[in-house]
Amino acid sequence: MSIPTVMVSSTFYDLAQVRTDLREFLEDEVGYRSLLSEHPSFPIDPDLDTIENCRRRVEQDADILVLIIGGRYGYVDEASDKSVTNLEYLEARAKGIPIYAFVDRTVTAVLPIWKSNPDADYSGRVDSVRLFEFVQQVRSEHRVWTQEFGRAQDIVAALRVQLAHLTADGLRWRLRLQGRTQRELKGLRGEALRLALERPEVWETRLFGQVLSDEIEASEDLLREHRLGILLGPSEEASEEGMAWWIRKQLAELRKIADAATVLLNVGLQEALRPLGTPADTTEVVFVARRLGAVHRHAVEWSQRVRGAYVSERFQPLVNELARFSDDIIEQIGNFGPDILRQVNEGLEELRVNPLGPGEEPRVINMTLKIELSNLDRYQEEFDRLMLEGT
Repeated sequence: MSIPTVMVSSTFYDLAQVRTDLREFLEDEVGYRSLLSEHPSFPIDPDLDTIENCRRRVEQDADILVLIIGGRYGYVDEASDKSVTNLEYLEARAKGIPIYAFVDRTVTAVLPIWKSNPDADYSGRVDSVRLFEFVQQVRSEHRVWTQEFGRAQDIVAALRVQLAHLTADGLRWRLRLQGRTQRELKGLRGEALRLALERPEVWETRLFGQVLSDEIEASEDLLREHRLGILLGPSEEASEEGMAWWIRKQLAELRKIADAATVLLNVGLQEALRPLGTPADTTEVVFVARRLGAVHRHAVEWSQRVRGAYVSERFQPLVNELARFSDDIIEQIGNFGPDILRQVNEGLEELRVNPLGPGEEPRVINMTLKIELSNLDRYQEEFDRLMLEGT
């Protein structure tokens, strides 16, 4: 295990002393590793430019980002049209690490004036009005925890408290992890891991919806290929003489996919969630969600394989309509996880606003996934056309 690494992100020349004081605090007092681009210990890849080196350090090394915004927006990268500090911040958000942001109080004092009169001249306060836009993005759009500062000790004092809270959170998570088996939590991440550990209200159903949503998201590139009609890899060949057999084979495979979804939802999920009042089996809930995600992938791959088959030109319209049979499976399963999470969250919010009264029956949310073959009418039209032609 390595000690936590903190990336200090800011412009340099106007905040050099602040950065030095922060490095001393992080390394000498707290015992963390600090990342500051001007320090000799900052890892450099000689094949990359300054901007990419800074972004990579956030991506590969940083566990925490301390963002300090003074009176300078800083050097702007031509490719992205954003400052280095802005890019480091966005990389930290994409990575999902904790971000503690500090804004010079002279900047925050001018911020309301800039909002009411954005075209005025603020060159006496900042090097670019884009700095105000950056602060606005951090504070208002992204709602990142921010605090004003006038000197380095303001930042040190605030970080001393926030890092203590972060350590306490880590200890609480450690206790929760000790109470869960490795098998239960294997492969879980992000919100799904939090639900499995903390077990908040309706955690079982929310865990299922979250894991299924994560599985669908993991197949997003395949789904994009499908939507764009990109066909990669080897293709099957179906001769005219064997076309009827080939179509029956494809339909049999699609039925297996639909049957698997039915069994997972009607049997597997019911057994995993257990009766009301009985704790759910985390491993089984995750298994069902992941296998349903696999069903979704198989449905997409089935459609891709059918559509990419080598057939004679007159059979191509029929095969194209056949490939769309799985559209409903793909859409229904693809939306099922987010729909579950939305309905449960809406139900919980309703209960918070209007709690159940004495003797009131529990409120029930019915979530149904009905799978049907898509495009039957268009397929039948093409089939009838071929029959008229004597096939």
